[in-house]
Amino acid sequence: MRKRRKLQWAAVAVFATAAWTWAGTDDASAAITAGDIQASGTEQKMYVNAGQDKELFFGTATMGKKSDKVLFKVSAWNLYELGNGTRAEIDLSKLSNVKDNFIALKTDDMEVPVIVRIPATDRVSVVKYNGATQELDIKTGTSKSNVKAASSYEWRTVYSNWQAPEASQQLSDGKVSGVFGEFQFQGATLYVRTPGEALSSVIGTTDTSLGNSYDAGNPDKKVEVYDAPKLPGKETKLNISKQANGPSVSVKYNEGTLTLPKLSEYRVVTVSGSTVSIPDEVIKNTSIKKGVTIDELLPGNIESGILEVRKEPDASKKKCASRWTRIPLEMPSALAVSGSDQVGNGGIKNVTIVDETSASGTKPVLVKAEYVSGSNGYDVVLTSTSDDKYKVVVMDKEEKPADDARGAKPLNAKSTLSLGNLKDGQVIYIRQEGNSRTKTWASEYTKFGTVDFPK
Repeated sequence: MRKRRKLQWAAVAVFATAAWTWAGTDDASAAITAGDIQASGTEQKMYVNAGQDKELFFGTATMGKKSDKVLFKVSAWNLYELGNGTRAEIDLSKLSNVKDNFIALKTDDMEVPVIVRIPATDRVSVVKYNGATQELDIKTGTSKSNVKAASSYEWRTVYSNWQAPEASQQLSDGKVSGVFGEFQFQGATLYVRTPGEALSSVIGTTDTSLGNSYDAGNPDKKVEVYDAPKLPGKETKLNISKQANGPSVSVKYNEGTLTLPKLSEYRVVTVSGSTVSIPDEVIKNTSIKKGVTIDELLPGNIESGILEVRKEPDASKKKCASRWTRIPLEMPSALAVSGSDQVGNGGIKNVTIVDETSASGTKPVLVKAEYVSGSNGYDVVLTSTSDDKYKVVVMDKEEKPADDARGAKPLNAKSTLSLGNLKDGQVIYIRQEGNSRTKTWASEYTKFGTVDFPK
């Protein structure tokens, strides 16, 4: 059966008394010492070993002064009953972390309590983030005019638990680069703080102002004051801005050219068979660059790829790079020609433009040529059965025209084009027009055939 020493209170139930009036004891070894107390700012807990079959009293103490004495007083006590081999576990999470907190600890065997101070953390936390460099900058201090570089931090999202940074993301002089990039796609709200100090035993305070501390109920009895690890620092809200939309890129599908915007970055993801290659580096474009052709962008013998363009990061405005604007690229192909334009045997009238991609395998005719008698001899009439549009250029000799050749005439879908005033030996070239709606690039000019009028 447990025996408790008789209390000198008028009523045992009065735990909220302002003074501690306990009977003395000759069992001094039962008193709580610094070695019995551990605390963890990380866990926000205090652990006390007061011996088995004990009742531990603890409460929040307020500090006052009288003359040259510091007086500690507890207005309400909590009772923790310790069984065999158990220890008290005191929750500290409700305490303010920006002021000194004092916890009083006592058993029936002690005449006065011991006082444990949980020191205040810094009141001010200044957290900055540069989206362009992904640099985090944390300073803490007693005021905005008195801050210093933080040595460590932890963070959480609105719903997640607190997370410690990886080894490569630790602070150096209060800063670290290359963090929180994963939140820039959609933007995020984070919370950042300095972490609580790890679990350790309490130590005698080094604060000289607490060296003359007494029990308010026994003002002639000194009390020992110990310091515990600090709680986590003040939480600071950090908004991570999301990426802006990608820049507008002017594309001229008919000419096979595009314009790269100013202050942009670009790269070309190439596709060769089933192999997709993403460049490690991006190319910076400081000024507007017009008339960029597909063969300038696609390297070597690569036939297709994707141009990715984004607005470059802006460190001065702390803005990250924008999203990518993606434009499919395909090297211009020649139209498929069937037949022979042999001079002396009719030339172009024996030639057709055919569809080699037809699923039927019959290579249906898309464009054909005829000689039609006119007022000044013969005209060449081109007839299209295709849903596509074409451009037609007449050259004086066999010489491939430039993509932007002057004098090109349109041959619209399922229509005819009459070419007059032609001479024997002139060469007709044709290409399929680009389509901005379907994002189809214009084909290259293909020789349709040579003019060889009937004699």
